Amino acid sequence: MHPRLCLFFFALSLLGWNAVAQVAAPAALDRFASRALDSAWRPEVLGYIRNTEFFHPAEEGRTRFGALVGLRRGYELKNGRSAELGVMANQSFGAAPQLLPWVALRAQGAGYQIQFGSIADRGHGLPRQLLNPDLRYAVPVVYGLSGTSDFKRFRAHYWAEWLTAIDYGSPFKEQIHGGATAGWVGEHARLEGVLQYHHVGGQIDSSPATDGNRLNYGLMGQASLGAVELRAAHLRYADPLERFGPEAQGFGTSAEVSVTASPKLRVEASYWQAENFRAPLGQGIFQSRNPEDPSTWYREQPQLLGLGLAWEGLASLRIRAWYDVADRSVQPSVTWVRYVVLDPL
Repeated sequence: MHPRLCLFFFALSLLGWNAVAQVAAPAALDRFASRALDSAWRPEVLGYIRNTEFFHPAEEGRTRFGALVGLRRGYELKNGRSAELGVMANQSFGAAPQLLPWVALRAQGAGYQIQFGSIADRGHGLPRQLLNPDLRYAVPVVYGLSGTSDFKRFRAHYWAEWLTAIDYGSPFKEQIHGGATAGWVGEHARLEGVLQYHHVGGQIDSSPATDGNRLNYGLMGQASLGAVELRAAHLRYADPLERFGPEAQGFGTSAEVSVTASPKLRVEASYWQAENFRAPLGQGIFQSRNPEDPSTWYREQPQLLGLGLAWEGLASLRIRAWYDVADRSVQPSVTWVRYVVLDPL
């Protein structure tokens, strides 16, 4: 990439300092995660293609495409209580199918909502540095607890997901992903703190692999000025006991400017710089070690410039390229999502 173009992207990114580099997931995926269920069985289909041709030692290129098919129905109870039942099948082509029972209990009232059981919102408003968007397609539904609370201009969201559970004598580690985002939310701006907790281990597991607790935390902000949206975040990593590697702490800063060019087209430029940053569930290209195998690769100070296009029509399309400043390579990715809810049976 030409040096002047690098400087241009960097200047754009500075405009978004303290203003969250949390790029929204394709809108079709958002509609699946936030869909309000009614009292009819409505077949739903979510088709997806995600190609991350990252020629990068921390995350090799991969292609995932498939479909999620399911039925969900809500049952209204008393006093703001409801239950949801259903079943989903996720077929990522070339892999074994996944059968995902949908069972959820929900309570809601003035300013709060709590859900126990199935969780479709895998993103939780987190940036891709903390939660790899690919997880939304690999395992679109997990189980645990999630909730939101609103009080005037203050909003909080929290969750606890059991990614892997163990039975007595199981050779596998238990894995729990929890956290919260909370802060001030205005009409054209927001400022939130984020805490993400990742636990690996358990009292009865028999695996010799590493266990322990890790934290990611920081501040995220966002501001809208007409067709321009500015986002930035400062994120930190903490493993005080160094159970997962020699880095007890690290940090990363991201900034982004997004311009709505038309009702369907958005253009984005972004910047990421970090030092010894790690996030167990984050996208590997942003980290100092490969989250899938930390022993294979290390880069102390990753630095990336990004340019992306987002199209929202009947389907959602994202095209993005990351320029690695250190090795002067370009890492492209493409995501397409189409979500359809059919007439009731």
